[in-house]
Amino acid sequence: MTPMKPKPFLIYVIVTISLTLAGCSAPSDSSPYNGKTALFILGEREYGTPESLPKFAKEHLDSLGIESKFAVAQSDDRESPLCHTFTDLEAIDSADILIISTRRRFPTATQLDSIRQWIESGKPIIAVRTASHAFGARAKGTGYQPPNGHASWNTFDVDVLGAKYEGHYPSKEGQPVLSVDGWIEESAKEHAIVKGLSFEGPITVGDKLYEYVDLQPDVNVLLSARWKEGKPNQPIAWTLEQSSKRVFYMSPGGVEEMATSEIQSLLLSAIKWGLDG
Repeated sequence: MTPMKPKPFLIYVIVTISLTLAGCSAPSDSSPYNGKTALFILGEREYGTPESLPKFAKEHLDSLGIESKFAVAQSDDRESPLCHTFTDLEAIDSADILIISTRRRFPTATQLDSIRQWIESGKPIIAVRTASHAFGARAKGTGYQPPNGHASWNTFDVDVLGAKYEGHYPSKEGQPVLSVDGWIEESAKEHAIVKGLSFEGPITVGDKLYEYVDLQPDVNVLLSARWKEGKPNQPIAWTLEQSSKRVFYMSPGGVEEMATSEIQSLLLSAIKWGLDG
């Protein structure tokens, strides 16, 4: 008999309990972030963020006095409605910052309206990796259309992030995952997120580099990367402050990337930037 694979929500619970038992440093009374709440919306199986982001929160946000809450898709089975059923998404009403890492998941129409209202209100959004197509439907494959009562947002990349997602490069055969060179843009050296980083030099990111086109004029690219010589530069981290929106996006987010101190520093600095606004 083939053993049953654990459900993603169960994995999240196990990871969370383990991190809680491991403990962490107490928040500093002098932290300007004491009492703030971060809500993570998690629903993807390809890059492991339902495990890596709770771990990140425990290691980096707890000590700042930031309470992390998690709205997690209850299944990765595309044939199950639980694939688009999120726990605790009502916590958005009391959150101070929203971190999204989902891939083609479809909350209920009411839940998606709450996310739209959050963005339109000017509250900060942090979008990670597959959030470029967080709620996007497609015709190909089973379970990529919203079930009854649920809704899609097919233009989230353009509407919220300010750029059009075009897919990703293939893996580099025979090379490690972290084989793409990235760098901080010279024009971004004085940006608050960049100034808060723990590194100054080049970084290495995953080979499945995302491609973006049609960046809007208000997009402020902080870091870029190139899949290999002869290929165009791709933005891998940027901000968008436009009308009432306050958005940060980073395309790194795979397991290997999230394990690096550079990507952890980037995400932490972005969260601080969001809360400082």
